[in-house]
Amino acid sequence: MNKEINMLRNEDKYALEFDPREYLNEYYLIQPDVEDRFVVEFMVKALRKMPSDLLTLEFGGGPTLFAVATLAPQSREIHFCDYVTASLDEVRHWLADEPDAFDWTSYIRLSLEIEGQPTTPEAVAERRTEMRHKVTRLSRCDALSDAPLDRCQLKYDLVVAQTVTDTAANNVAEWMQIMRNIGTLVVPGGWFLISVLTGTRAYIVGEKRFPYVDLSDEDIYRGYLAAGFDTETFYLERIDAPTGRGYAGVASATARKLTH
Repeated sequence: MNKEINMLRNEDKYALEFDPREYLNEYYLIQPDVEDRFVVEFMVKALRKMPSDLLTLEFGGGPTLFAVATLAPQSREIHFCDYVTASLDEVRHWLADEPDAFDWTSYIRLSLEIEGQPTTPEAVAERRTEMRHKVTRLSRCDALSDAPLDRCQLKYDLVVAQTVTDTAANNVAEWMQIMRNIGTLVVPGGWFLISVLTGTRAYIVGEKRFPYVDLSDEDIYRGYLAAGFDTETFYLERIDAPTGRGYAGVASATARKLTH
């Protein structure tokens, strides 16, 4: 895919304008909401169908660690990547337990609750330690590249991309290519789980607007098909957004990669 395009790529707009701490303070500082619960519930249900020793990649995780809180118990190792260096720095601060790191306690507690685990301070501390132990690699990634992790040759049992595939694309055709690119990182028989915003062409952080591609259920289905996934294993759920969010809702989907 030709990356030398005249228009500013969505990823580059994020690299130039995205402020990770502003984003965290705006969307994650308060307690988890109904959308957060939906996304975590979807992950928990999907993970229950998978083995317990996954080599996992969170692709385009931004500055957030809520997904890692859910992925940790069934992952033997988690690699984390993002296009924006400042977002990786935020994650690095948390992994190093630095004093100014963002507090993910409420999201860790949410994961434990949905899993049916105790949510005591001791249980939260144990999950926090597990997350820091299992995230073993941070790196940059590029969803628009046919080598999205550059020269990395690893393939993963599970790749998770939470609200990133739709941010990197300018249109549905480009999104399809992104699905193919990221899909190359999944082993045959492995899983690819995504979440996307629906009913919007932009996402607002502070006073900045970041473009999104709006995807239908059929688009998402065709994206998995184009990326070489078994559509018989395709599963999708949607939730409506609370009033005033500026977008219609969130869709989460998963499918297993074909083995031949």
